[in-house]
Amino acid sequence: MGMLHIDVRAPLSVGRLPIDVHLGNLFFLFSVEKILDILTCLLMQQNMVFVSADISLLAPTIESFMALIYPFTWRYVYVPLVPSSCLDLLEAPGTNLYGCHNSSLKKISKIPGIVAVDIDTGNILSATDECHNRASLPNDHSNDDEFLEIPKMPTDAVYILKQELRKIAMNYELERGHLLTPLSLSEARSQRADFHHNCNSQIVAAFFQLWVHIFCEVTDFLKAEKKHFNREQFLESQAKNERSFYSKVLHTDMFRQFLNGLINKDADWGQSFFRLLPKVSSSGRLCTGIPANRLSKAITKSSSGCLNQNIADDIPQKTTTFLLPAILGVKHQQVHFYQRCIEELGNTVKADSSSSMQATCLYMKALLQIANGNTIEGLETLNELHVTGSKLCPLTLAQKVLESISDKERQKLEKMDFFKHNSMWRNLGTDSKTFQYSNTSTVSIDSVPKRPVDLEAFAKHVEQLDIAVDSEVISRLFHALTFNKETDDGEQMKVMPDVFKRFYDVWNKQESDCQQVSACIDKLDWNECLLKVSALVKTDYGMGHIGLTQKRLFYFEDTTGEYREIIQLRDIDNVEKFNWLSVFSPRNPALRIYSKVKGAKPFRVALKRDCDIWSAVIKEVWSGRLISVQEKDIHLLQQAARNALIADAFLTSFQDSKLSWTEVMAAATNLCYFTNLMHGAFEVILSMDDISSSFTLAHRINPSATESERATVEALLYIAGSAANEDSQSSKLWVSLGSNKVVVYDVATWLCESRLISVESRVYCFLQADDKTIWAGTRDGLIYVIDMETVTSERQLHGHNDTVSGMCLSQDSRRVYSGSLDGHVFYRDIATFESTDFKIGTEKKSDLIGIWLNAKETLWCGLKDSILLITDTGVVLKTLELYDVWGKPGIIESILIQQDRIWAGFSNFGEIVIWNTQSWTEQSRLTLDGCTGITNIFATNNKVCVGTRCGMLNIIDISSGSAEVSSHCIAHHDIIRSICSIGDKYIATGSASRDGRIAIWRLPLQRTILEAEDAIQQIVVP
Repeated sequence: MGMLHIDVRAPLSVGRLPIDVHLGNLFFLFSVEKILDILTCLLMQQNMVFVSADISLLAPTIESFMALIYPFTWRYVYVPLVPSSCLDLLEAPGTNLYGCHNSSLKKISKIPGIVAVDIDTGNILSATDECHNRASLPNDHSNDDEFLEIPKMPTDAVYILKQELRKIAMNYELERGHLLTPLSLSEARSQRADFHHNCNSQIVAAFFQLWVHIFCEVTDFLKAEKKHFNREQFLESQAKNERSFYSKVLHTDMFRQFLNGLINKDADWGQSFFRLLPKVSSSGRLCTGIPANRLSKAITKSSSGCLNQNIADDIPQKTTTFLLPAILGVKHQQVHFYQRCIEELGNTVKADSSSSMQATCLYMKALLQIANGNTIEGLETLNELHVTGSKLCPLTLAQKVLESISDKERQKLEKMDFFKHNSMWRNLGTDSKTFQYSNTSTVSIDSVPKRPVDLEAFAKHVEQLDIAVDSEVISRLFHALTFNKETDDGEQMKVMPDVFKRFYDVWNKQESDCQQVSACIDKLDWNECLLKVSALVKTDYGMGHIGLTQKRLFYFEDTTGEYREIIQLRDIDNVEKFNWLSVFSPRNPALRIYSKVKGAKPFRVALKRDCDIWSAVIKEVWSGRLISVQEKDIHLLQQAARNALIADAFLTSFQDSKLSWTEVMAAATNLCYFTNLMHGAFEVILSMDDISSSFTLAHRINPSATESERATVEALLYIAGSAANEDSQSSKLWVSLGSNKVVVYDVATWLCESRLISVESRVYCFLQADDKTIWAGTRDGLIYVIDMETVTSERQLHGHNDTVSGMCLSQDSRRVYSGSLDGHVFYRDIATFESTDFKIGTEKKSDLIGIWLNAKETLWCGLKDSILLITDTGVVLKTLELYDVWGKPGIIESILIQQDRIWAGFSNFGEIVIWNTQSWTEQSRLTLDGCTGITNIFATNNKVCVGTRCGMLNIIDISSGSAEVSSHCIAHHDIIRSICSIGDKYIATGSASRDGRIAIWRLPLQRTILEAEDAIQQIVVP
């Protein structure tokens, strides 16, 4: 086998891609005028497509134009060859560049807004019927451009370009025809390659000079220090026949990047551009209107100095050939070939003293070492390349390699001298730790099951992998992955290991995809989380990506960094699926998103096979946000986002399976919990239609948001902060949960501050003993003394043998009374914790439900069927017995002690008895409609709040002296277990575990004041 020679020549300047096509061929396909028109279209960022019957011409032709627009760069959608199955991409609006077979030219001509370049005929065709008809006539190619409205470049600059192009020899055969024929094939190839390389260099230099002539005056209107370019003044300074060209180019993103390059003079082309400016400004560009012979002299004078001296400085004058080692046979492994290449490159580095050649060889050597698995050696070679000061050092590649190495390799790397002494590696190492997402798709062997798992084992794996912690969500995911099927024995099927692994791999990939999107992160709020990112899709804004957060849907284009907000989730009116009809595809699944904003047009996005997935995800987050706003519970939105992520991973993992997609979508329906709530498929958590205008829901808190199951809110305590002292702590809400946890919330932000994990038993009651401590009574009879600042238990007080059911403070605030269900009462000194106890004279167990302080150091003790007034030694002074409407002893669960009244609520039906403590007689009875039992009675200002077993909150107005129910609402979807006031304007209610949340209600305490002021104004004003 002969040795294969592949010549890869260095680019014309640092930072540019090498040109491996002969640019001269472009002038055999198109006239100079057509080439300039195509370049103008590129600068205008037109939606363009190149067509040819020979698809091998597409990429070389497009790449040639990419080389000619230098120093401008194409940073947009670029597909050199569009397959026939993806021709609908051509209909995408925006800045796109495609190549396709000319058999589709008739369909392309029907696409509005597209510019077609026919390589075979050398014509530019517009997407109009006139141009289509004209293009169908092969002999009629006149005046094609009049339909395109392509503005003409400045004539002076074009004339200079044509003069330069006439000097360039582009045909190798014609130029070498009078010379001797090479004696070998390799020599012939080398001579042809040298000719093409020199030709390309001259062509690129000529077009570079063209752009300098056209935009040389830009610097006069550019204030680099302020980064401002005055477009209006620049346009006014141009000739009228040239303003059309400039007006369409100056507003493009390509020109904006060009300006950035001028401001940053360290750009690859900046020095050459500024070296040419003085000579261009003294010659052809400013010669508008002068005779052609004088202009020719000016051109000749300028071009000889500018082109040859300035542009050619960047052209390498010497070509060095590196011969790849021969491939000896199939028996030799690929690794041996890599190793021989590495050795040859090392020898070349030692033999050649040229810095550019050494940098090139070091670059290739490092890549081959990394490909060969010698990661450490490859990084060391990259370090040598970096030390040389070459711009070839690929920092992005180095960072990715650092992210991919094992812990053992990293430990070895950190011991090497080059890694220690070069700060570049420390910076890359820090970045790799910050953005380390390349390995997130690696599945942990310990966390992914190796055998089929039932629901209990499945829940452990899901919690360990941080997919979900809520038991209901885990159960829904389990039934979705098993498709709600049962075995032949009637038992629930188990989740197979391959199904779990496929789901988890997709879960990790989606997280990785979101983490890699950095272009638009700074546009989002600090508390927004990117939930899903699409592939490259067709939208009303052009070809790009769409992203979804818990707040909005947005569009972004990763090459230009363009970001546009599509819609806020709160403004979505409807999301519907439809077929986006196109020229190439009669069925193109897409979404249409309607807005509530008046005058806003629906947004369309063609998602194709992902349409159903995106529809489900958007609707779940949208529904969760609506319910979250309605319920004033931010945790519902977080739960909806989690549901959307799980549904997304589930649907994507089964997208390519053999199962029916209808069956997969049906299984995913239960995962979209809030979507089902919005459609009424399940019982709504809370009905807000019955809320009275007397109070409004301000906020909701889910204290069990991070737990696998919701817990009962057993007790609430509000601790007011000091507004006068800035150093003092802010107001806090202490919450006791049925999961043996105490949670503390900042009232200003409603964010959880800390959890008291050391409490080993359920806390049933709180009491603020002094400015520094809170006492918490528990189910096992212990009382915890908790420091409010550190939220830690300082002491445990023993003595009670049953659940501590109530505590109160003495009038002098020096002692705390505590009572337990067995009737045992303690009072302790707050400073010394010395205690005295007595037992209420009753043999009934679980009788004492609460204890309150009365005047003259007497105590009110609430029992299940009566209320006792006793002394601090346990002597009973008075007994109030409760009877229901049928005259039978009632069961009391809640009591409210006021100065002249006692309120008691029956636990088995909705009736409240009110006693007058002055006359010791029953004053009245209140019956609450639809109530099955009273659980809490709490007083705040002139209102009494009553919580019930059905979750209803009732407000009783006592300002007039009588007790009347003024308003009510369904506050929770379970029993109201606790109530407390938050200042003078709010009350908080906590519910049992089925709901497990805290609701913050705003009371309109200023309402009576405003009504009184209105009444006064009506009297005063005649």
